[in-house]
Amino acid sequence: MKTSRINVPASLVFFLVVLTLGGGVRAADVVDNWSFLEPGVLPKVSSFAVGESLIEINGLKAGGVVDASSTPANPFSDTTRALSIEPGPENGRLRIFTRPFPNETPAQGFYEFTFRLVDGGFNLNPEFFSGPADPKGVWYKSGTEEQFFGLAFLPGQPIIIAKQRVGTDEVKVLTTEENYTFRIAWETSGENLVFSTFLNGQPLRTGDGTNFSFPVPRSKIADTVLGFRLASGSADGPCFKGFIGSIRAEALSP
Repeated sequence: MKTSRINVPASLVFFLVVLTLGGGVRAADVVDNWSFLEPGVLPKVSSFAVGESLIEINGLKAGGVVDASSTPANPFSDTTRALSIEPGPENGRLRIFTRPFPNETPAQGFYEFTFRLVDGGFNLNPEFFSGPADPKGVWYKSGTEEQFFGLAFLPGQPIIIAKQRVGTDEVKVLTTEENYTFRIAWETSGENLVFSTFLNGQPLRTGDGTNFSFPVPRSKIADTVLGFRLASGSADGPCFKGFIGSIRAEALSP
């Protein structure tokens, strides 16, 4: 099984296909050390094919790829490069779409990335994309009308998932200038894809101690492919300041 790695930030893409929960899916390289971007240079194009994965970066006004010798420097120890995100001189919508499995959704798998907040925060949504996995086309078009659940990452706050405040035994609230690893995993259970979430390897739990999980009916996501959308900022406010480091996605055997 091939593992896909993205060294991205905050960094989050796809054929009209039937959702196939099973064979034929393999993990794809999403980003390899952000090597498809020049250090310190804002991307001149927005859509990239990295291995078999797709990534779309819209609205990045300042920042870019950083390493150990740059200012600011890459804050992560598990990768040589990271994506530095800066709000820039004007308000604006930062959107990063990733499509790690271009043509079909694994029956079981995970998507994981490291991040660091400096100022402000971002949202993350599982997206179910329709359309061809063509980097020259609009491969990140949503194939469903429903946003099933979203996550908010804000400094000084618990992570918020589907309007529930969640945390781990060690992390009750997020802080600035701290490195975190977030994982969203899914598996097939009956007629649903069931999602669960982890921070720094520990399950995220609701206030009563229950591990967070969210079922998505397969009937509502037919003819789509699972991906992810990272969003920050709007016409009324700037995007967050921070870093996105490694990004990994892997299809697992049920």
